[in-house]
Amino acid sequence: MYFHKTKPLQHYHLFLSHQPRSLPQIKQTHARAVVSGLSGHSHFMSHILSFISLSSSFVSLSYSLSIFHSIPFPTVFTFNSIIRCHTKHHNSYASHCVQFYSSMRRRFLNPNQHTFNFVLHACSKGYDTKALNQGLQLHAHVIKFGFERQVFVRNALIHMYFAFSRFESSKRVFEEDTLCRDVVTWNSMLAGLVRNGEVRVAEKVFDEMPERDVISWSTMVMGYVQNGILKDGLECFREMRERGIRPNEATLVTVLSASAQLGLVGFGKFIHSTIKSLRIPVTTPIGTALVDMYAKCGCIEESRVLFDSMSRRDIWTWNVMICGLASHDYADEALALFHKFINEGFCPVNITFVGVLNACSRAGLVSDGRHYFKLMVDDYGIQPEMEHYGCMVDLLARASLIDEAVELIETMVIQPDPVLWATLLDACKIHGFVEMGEKIGNKLIQLDPTHDGHYVQLAGIYAKARKWEDVVRIRRLMTEKITNKVAGWSLIEVQGRVHRFVAGDREHEHSSDIYKILETIGLRITEAGYSSKNLTFLA
Repeated sequence: MYFHKTKPLQHYHLFLSHQPRSLPQIKQTHARAVVSGLSGHSHFMSHILSFISLSSSFVSLSYSLSIFHSIPFPTVFTFNSIIRCHTKHHNSYASHCVQFYSSMRRRFLNPNQHTFNFVLHACSKGYDTKALNQGLQLHAHVIKFGFERQVFVRNALIHMYFAFSRFESSKRVFEEDTLCRDVVTWNSMLAGLVRNGEVRVAEKVFDEMPERDVISWSTMVMGYVQNGILKDGLECFREMRERGIRPNEATLVTVLSASAQLGLVGFGKFIHSTIKSLRIPVTTPIGTALVDMYAKCGCIEESRVLFDSMSRRDIWTWNVMICGLASHDYADEALALFHKFINEGFCPVNITFVGVLNACSRAGLVSDGRHYFKLMVDDYGIQPEMEHYGCMVDLLARASLIDEAVELIETMVIQPDPVLWATLLDACKIHGFVEMGEKIGNKLIQLDPTHDGHYVQLAGIYAKARKWEDVVRIRRLMTEKITNKVAGWSLIEVQGRVHRFVAGDREHEHSSDIYKILETIGLRITEAGYSSKNLTFLA
């Protein structure tokens, strides 16, 4: 008799000796507990709920709630687990976490640091006034229960205030106790600053950090790139590698994207060699980023080899390959890959058809372009966006179908971008449609009188038609309307370093050497019989 009474207790220790990770393992443990008579054991069921909150598998809240409600007298540990279960789900469940916290207080249970950590993170997902007010009240409870010096709680408070764009509040929590900080505290400040565009402030915080981990470096790299400071992001990555920090997947994808946007194949290859030397697995996101980088940097063959070698490809991998082939004038290959993409069971999205229509535009496949545009709308229910209209206008303009292109623009369901009209204006210059070009050019100048390119294009049309008085008139108009012209700049990659230049640049550290070489080039051109008088400059 004594044996049977203690048998459930024996099972209790046996079941808790190994923590189940996946949902099937958790349910198996739960089922064995029911058979063994432990389903009414509050402490054991609280641990089952804890296993669910720690599991990486998706677990429905109905299952978590059924276990919670089966416990007659839940403890703080139980409440923490059910709150944590809710924080892993959609933002709409954030308010439920606060309700559980309130329920816990009504039972006269005092929260611990883990309680505040979970419920503050839940408030951070709310993004509305109600969630902010709840977060402010929780901050008051943090002080009331004496957890304001707990580093985990302080980190959660910093994160919450940044989520609501309360920068000063985050800064106040960060600075009120300089001794109560860890690397996560600093990383929370970094993440909040870069997410809100305060990259230069984040730089100062980064420089002051007593300790940095891979998250610190990754946050800075992604902060630069996401805020458009691509060159600094790449230099930060270089320094990260020089210090021996192993990059994570997110960092690699980010710097590959930056290299692609700048067209720096040398830096892209440096990143690729880093992946190989560190034996980092080429996951689908990394593989897709590599395919995209090589395609955008002009190395379409390397891009295709990588694409073919990938064991797993998602819809974005196919999209970057289709778009890459299209941008390199491999129209037949791009369209063939699109049909293979469909046969593989993938469903195209808006960017897929940007690649397909771009392929048709570059190859002059007017009938095919019309077909795919109609297919996109009728068969896949994708409403045309500006990029799709841009491809179609370019396709029709290249084919000298200016009237059809104008009709397409005027019947657009969205407000047309001036770029579409500028595309037509360029086509009018090429095909000699002076009257249509004059009409479109004047329309563009009315839409954006500060854009110097519109004046230049219209003057070019008049120059081709030998209407010199109109050329002078448009040039004068441009001078009157545009007082400050933004200088264009160029990037060049030399020995893995990115250099930026503007016309007449004298600030580069090697500018004197560069101008000496330019003089040498000029002399050699003259010696070869070339003269600036023999060169033709087009407006």
